[in-house]
Amino acid sequence: MSDAELAEKVLTSLVNPIQNIDFSRLETLLNDFVAGAILGERKYGSVLEDLTTGVTERAVRLGLYSSAADMDDIDWQVITHPGSVIWPTAISAGIFRKLTLEKVETAAAYGYRTGATIAKLFGASHRAKWHVTSTSGAFAAATTASVALGLTSQQHLNALRICGANIGGSPQAGFERDGAAQSNRAAAIALGITSAHSAAIGAPHVKDIWTGPRGLFEMFSVEAKSFEILDGVSSANLRLLPTNGFTHSAVLAALKLRERNGIDVSRITVVMPTAFQGLLDGTLGGPWWDPKFAIAAVWQSGDPLDLSDASNFFPLTNLIFADIPIGSGKVIIETANGPDEEFVEIVHEDPAWILSKWSPAGITTAEENYLRCSSFPLAALR
Repeated sequence: MSDAELAEKVLTSLVNPIQNIDFSRLETLLNDFVAGAILGERKYGSVLEDLTTGVTERAVRLGLYSSAADMDDIDWQVITHPGSVIWPTAISAGIFRKLTLEKVETAAAYGYRTGATIAKLFGASHRAKWHVTSTSGAFAAATTASVALGLTSQQHLNALRICGANIGGSPQAGFERDGAAQSNRAAAIALGITSAHSAAIGAPHVKDIWTGPRGLFEMFSVEAKSFEILDGVSSANLRLLPTNGFTHSAVLAALKLRERNGIDVSRITVVMPTAFQGLLDGTLGGPWWDPKFAIAAVWQSGDPLDLSDASNFFPLTNLIFADIPIGSGKVIIETANGPDEEFVEIVHEDPAWILSKWSPAGITTAEENYLRCSSFPLAALR
């Protein structure tokens, strides 16, 4: 089979039923999404009343809120932020149709599967030129909306094709490090829902979205090395520490070194993946985007939840980039007793860290948190 035929087979597979859905993990992801949305609502304050009604309007608002603090979930295997696109879509459609929580979570499970699978299919060559949370996220939102709105399998497939003919999203938003990628997520949500609406009423769609000079392969630099169907739920990780997600593993590595060696050091070297060199050079975005600051701060406080002050150790900290896995981090220190180093591949989800993020948002049960999204302000308990 050609790559285009294999890609179309992947697309067709994404409308098939999911055999085993991990509702427990989905509840965790939902609760974390709502926590992020409540924190983001506090950042944005009051907005137009027009953004409180209708499936698309509510979803866009929730998407902007949930990514405002740059702590929405991340899938390290494909480097996307799926939850801030999928949950707004699932919840908004669920509220509109008065769906049960289980049906909302089922729609989200389809979204996570589609988003991860498309991002993996598109690959690194695509990710180098496009904001992959926008592109794969639009497909994820189209799937989520199709399931939540009760489309047939054929309508669902048509929605994915409609979406594929309209995707976009500049990666410049991420490189400027000022939060503009929030709007990329919102646009992906709107496109996904629009694609499902279009398919539901029988709007015409492009038959071949893959080949030729106007197809996805050429226009969007699709790598097409993997045609694997990924579940997307098991690989979604929470972002719980007060610094950019790329630095979390390095923060944990530094914490382990500090616990093992004590606070006295003459030099700290932070090692980050070469793939992020253009993002994490510390020149833009302030301390949040500076790995040196985060590592110096955790060394000073001894608390990964307190990264506010790095003044004592920042002058001793330097940053290098190396060929280490995406999502990982390494820290090397020099002490009076000699050098020591620690490598962390993926940061774990410490219950205390979860509590620190969720408590200020008043997170309770998934049922309650779903209900809280039925009206604004989200922070009000229903």
